[in-house]
Amino acid sequence: MMEESLEKILAEANELIDRDDLKAVVLLIEDRHPVEIAEIIDHLEENKKRYLFQLLDLKLAADALQEVSDLSRDQILGEMEVSRLAEIVDQMASDDAADIVGELPSKRAEELMSLIGAEQAQELRQLLRYDEESAGGIMTKEFVSVPEDATVQEAIDQIRTTVDHGEAVYAIYVTDKRGVLVGVFALPQLVLNRPEEKVSQIMNADVVSVPTDMDQEEVAGVVEKYDLASVPVVDRVGRLVGRITVDDVVDVIMDEASEDISKMAGTTDQEIRQDSALRIASLRLPWIIISLLGGIISGTIISHFRIALGSLLALAFFIPVITAMGGNIGIQSSAIVVRGLATGEIGLLRVARRLFREARIGLLMGVICGGTVGLVAFVWQGNPLLGVIVGSAMLSAITVAATMGALVPLLFKKINIDPAIATGPFVTMTNDIVGLFIYFGLAVVLLKLLG
Repeated sequence: MMEESLEKILAEANELIDRDDLKAVVLLIEDRHPVEIAEIIDHLEENKKRYLFQLLDLKLAADALQEVSDLSRDQILGEMEVSRLAEIVDQMASDDAADIVGELPSKRAEELMSLIGAEQAQELRQLLRYDEESAGGIMTKEFVSVPEDATVQEAIDQIRTTVDHGEAVYAIYVTDKRGVLVGVFALPQLVLNRPEEKVSQIMNADVVSVPTDMDQEEVAGVVEKYDLASVPVVDRVGRLVGRITVDDVVDVIMDEASEDISKMAGTTDQEIRQDSALRIASLRLPWIIISLLGGIISGTIISHFRIALGSLLALAFFIPVITAMGGNIGIQSSAIVVRGLATGEIGLLRVARRLFREARIGLLMGVICGGTVGLVAFVWQGNPLLGVIVGSAMLSAITVAATMGALVPLLFKKINIDPAIATGPFVTMTNDIVGLFIYFGLAVVLLKLLG
């Protein structure tokens, strides 16, 4: 794909599909990587997506189905025969298969379960019981474990009989007779030790694991902290039930980042998969209503201070500057804190220190911006009092906005609400209201003192 432009490939694919030239379409895609095929599918019209997908063999279809966008996956699965889908699911790792089955209507999912092997169906039902954003929800049931009393040679024999060719083996886990995880060792250690050596003698007993109910973001933090290629998942009594690989963690990071960005904009990832204008509007409307209420409150504040405006009409000229700067600074602070909370770089143990830091940053920016806009107000209108009011209000509004932008996400995190929802329209609205109170409050005080 790198050697050819996507536009050229799509043009050729569209032409061949329009001519119903099956052999030529197969030749076009047969040697391509599943990721490249998924990219082609994502850029085709809905009926052509299904046309191309049905030409893929089972293994390639399974790999490509995991790579296509959510919208393309919904469109492809919507018209696919359950028997065909069951054959494709049979080619997938258990965690990927569970993701596909979990997206199906319950009746269709049960029909698919009846068409696959009993053992695989049981594994999928076990995985589907977990929250989809927990360690149990993203783990795979395919892992290599050996009993602690096994020898190196017995471990080698077991690996040869249980691991599929091409399957990545990051670690070999050791369990006791109850299935409790007691250790881990790397594949090369089997080669470096004598065949009669017990695995309990070569394993690392200090194994890092995660419980099934741990949130997927916390799992990503564990993998990053300990620099792991995979992490074992255990149940409440420590029994080994699955593993999470680094590629799953990368998917989690991307999904969470996308989700947080959407929430900060006051919307959701569901919009990408929606065609209905009514449905999309309903997803955005709650946040737009918040902004609308903020605007009404701001208008009420301005109306309340109409006497001050009448005394110094030029105050109105700088309302957009005060509100915009406060909103921008608040968004910056909250975005940094939300990201820090998501990555684990910011915790809840030093809240006062974080707030003090943001307040100092806000004060510094407020002095610079306030001094600048105050000077502009004085030169433009020739009124030193206006310059003092605007400059002081800007300094105060920016300092408060920076502090509020950091405080609100931390408070939401403290009460177990996703802090990403505290940003966007909510923070902007809050800082608009606070900024106007500060601006007109200072104006009234100074006008009285100097009037």
